[in-house]
Amino acid sequence: MSARRSQNNANKDAARLRSDLNDLKTNAHKVEMLGASGDDVIANEFDKLKPVEQSVAKLGINPSSFKPIAFLNNGHYEQLISANMLDDDLARRIEAYRHVATQDGVKA
Repeated sequence: MSARRSQNNANKDAARLRSDLNDLKTNAHKVEMLGASGDDVIANEFDKLKPVEQSVAKLGINPSSFKPIAFLNNGHYEQLISANMLDDDLARRIEAYRHVATQDGVKA
């Protein structure tokens, strides 16, 4: 027996997707309006970061986003490391992320 989604749930999902798309369009428009000067500002700020912080910035993740399920993330990460299942570059970036997240007062 299969369970079908109710029309109400489908409408909620569609509304959420439309909202997300509108947010993306708005952000893209803002970036376009900044033009080259905005790119220069971003590049200058990026260059001011330490190499470890640059690695984290390339991931595009806010350091505080690691906090809510840190115990689960840490356990899974340790399993992946012990089984040697992570790419060296990814493991290096995760370690950089953990370092920066810990500096910002977030226990990683």
